[in-house]
Amino acid sequence: MSNQSNIQGNQNIVLQGVTDSTITVEVNGAPRELERQLEPLLALLEELKTQQLQLEGRLYNIDSITANSFDFLVEQLRNGQELPAELAENLITEDNIWVNSLAQEFIRQGVSVGNKPQRIFEHYGWLIEVFLLKMNSPAGRGPTLRRLSFMAEAYQSSLRYLCFIQLAQLLPQIKEGLQPSIAAFLKSEEGAHVEYDYLNLLLLATEQLQGRENFMPEIEELVEDLADPETELYQTAIFLARQRDALLQGKIKEDAQLGALLDQYLTGLVYWLRRIAFLAKYRLVSIKDINLNYRLGTAKHFIHRYGELHGVYAEIQSEGEDYSSYSVQDTFTYNQSVLLLKDRSVEACLKNLQNEANYLSISPLLIDQSVLAEKAKQTPEIFYYTGQARKGSKYFYALYKNELALNGERKNSNKQLTVQQTNITQPKLDELFDQLQQLFKPAKGASQ
Repeated sequence: MSNQSNIQGNQNIVLQGVTDSTITVEVNGAPRELERQLEPLLALLEELKTQQLQLEGRLYNIDSITANSFDFLVEQLRNGQELPAELAENLITEDNIWVNSLAQEFIRQGVSVGNKPQRIFEHYGWLIEVFLLKMNSPAGRGPTLRRLSFMAEAYQSSLRYLCFIQLAQLLPQIKEGLQPSIAAFLKSEEGAHVEYDYLNLLLLATEQLQGRENFMPEIEELVEDLADPETELYQTAIFLARQRDALLQGKIKEDAQLGALLDQYLTGLVYWLRRIAFLAKYRLVSIKDINLNYRLGTAKHFIHRYGELHGVYAEIQSEGEDYSSYSVQDTFTYNQSVLLLKDRSVEACLKNLQNEANYLSISPLLIDQSVLAEKAKQTPEIFYYTGQARKGSKYFYALYKNELALNGERKNSNKQLTVQQTNITQPKLDELFDQLQQLFKPAKGASQ
């Protein structure tokens, strides 16, 4: 993998320690001290004829480290084991408090919220909402590793979502060339998404968007704080990431110490979720299809059938009303795509489709599998992009609500989707394959 992988052997450079002026690296078991700058590290890599280094159990391609992200990465060596002091002194220990805390943040930002947890969680959209619901379920309330896994995935999924928003703005310019690590992300190996460092990818994608009008400017402000190791946000984000890594590696046990860690993780997660509450100002929808209504003497009306990716569909599922319809005169948008709308009102945004700055296509990073499968009475079924086989012969997706498989267990409820040139049982995936081939093939900078 070009971004990270499980480490085997000691043939790579291992970042071991950091001070204000130096970094300590281990080269085949022997420590070496370098000036704390990117250039000496690059020179060492060139001397050893290697492109990779290990940090906190992950293998990074040197292309994934820029001058701006260097400090962000090396500072992780002295962060991540504990919450920032102020948060640690104000732990959330009761289930109802964390839900109310999220509600209060939305109210502070002028967003209307209901009094039920699901009406609060829905403002984040399905990708995050689903794990908040799991946290608030009977299975997610006990002092168990499963509860921790739900919280860890709420964090990971939120990072992935923010990354996809940034990457979606870069894909139309893919022929102009992408930062190498971003291009390499598109060519990630199957299964790499479980441990992928989306935090670093978020910084790199936001860096490449500098100088352009960002669809979601709030992310720029967030990343500015994330990139500063002195901020509470940075320290919290690293803590959440490191504890998730420890969970995946089986280092956290279901013992008497777990309760304290659960309180710490919940406190950090709520702080993070409050910082990304700006997501409530946007709406994620799946455009199922667009039909033209046009007759002699009439204007052109494009009927957009869409499903909102916020809230629980169980209330209407029995009636089969899984998609809504809205007529737009003379204008249409991307068909069979997942769109992010710059408005809390879907109708208000669809009414102004002529202004392309009001919406962003997140597809094909996010897809609605139910649209491609055309199953009757099916609600949207969202899958996210995870990588591809060598030379783009296959592309891989995972269901948005897949859970972490801990200690080698098999999660039968988890779903994966493989898109290849010929998809016998789902022929509409052939069209998605063609789109991916056309869109991703020109990516420059990624290793083949």
